[in-house]
Amino acid sequence: MERADLPELIKHGRAKGLRVVMATCGYLLDDESMARLKKAGVSTLSFSIDGSDAETHDRYRQATGSFDSVIKAAEVARRAKMPFQINTTISKLNSHEILGIAELAKRLGAVCFNAFIMVPTGRAKEIEDAILDPVEYEWILGELLRVKLRKEIDVRVTCGPAWARICEQAKARGLAVDFGVAMAGGKKGSQNKASGCMGGKGFGFISYKGDVQTCGFLDISAGNMVANKFNFGKIWLKSKFLNEIRDTSNLKGKCGECEYVGLCGGCKARAMAVLGDYLASDPVCGYQPKKRQR
Repeated sequence: MERADLPELIKHGRAKGLRVVMATCGYLLDDESMARLKKAGVSTLSFSIDGSDAETHDRYRQATGSFDSVIKAAEVARRAKMPFQINTTISKLNSHEILGIAELAKRLGAVCFNAFIMVPTGRAKEIEDAILDPVEYEWILGELLRVKLRKEIDVRVTCGPAWARICEQAKARGLAVDFGVAMAGGKKGSQNKASGCMGGKGFGFISYKGDVQTCGFLDISAGNMVANKFNFGKIWLKSKFLNEIRDTSNLKGKCGECEYVGLCGGCKARAMAVLGDYLASDPVCGYQPKKRQR
């Protein structure tokens, strides 16, 4: 938001046929700047809210006034009829507020509540002890399923691939779980399955250095865009690392034996951060699998 050329960048992306979205904490967003973003071609926003009130959110963000700032920005987006979703990073520090945050997202007018299960990398390394344990993880996913089944707000889960298993188990019990919305502001599709880990499969990340990664949390380069003459397709299809990640037979421990491995796959970034091996089982998952058919 501090870049004077932001509208120019947005317009350039749109001219290339891309759908341009922005993730923001609400900084410098008011009616005037929102109008500029909308005119330039931003189609969707996401706001990060990590607590149901100022006390929890500001403590989590370590910035007094950040809660009020993001709430005001969400209200600006609502007035401008700009679709937005609420993103929440869930750890031991705020897991007890999950339903309150979902209710706040609904009240603000968000089209989607996107829960991120914390991966202890980057700044989150400082609060590594706050990572969810397996019991909390399973409970959180169950609470999110109940919110989704009420159909008051769409629910997505990021970095929580066991969400796919939870939803498949719910459908097996006859519960109607609809996954027609791909992402906030997107079009309804025919897909009716929750996605597990999409890193290196349906999702790719390019770092500020040009490194292609499975996601922003697993800092392993599959190849550099500059070094490969900006041939993303070559890296995406030929990378030994990406193809290793995609082959579920390479997964170890419980993930390697799980009957839901094709749906879930575990979080490779969390396995790397906690266990030092991206092919290891997701350390927050407590599910005891039945041995899968090879």
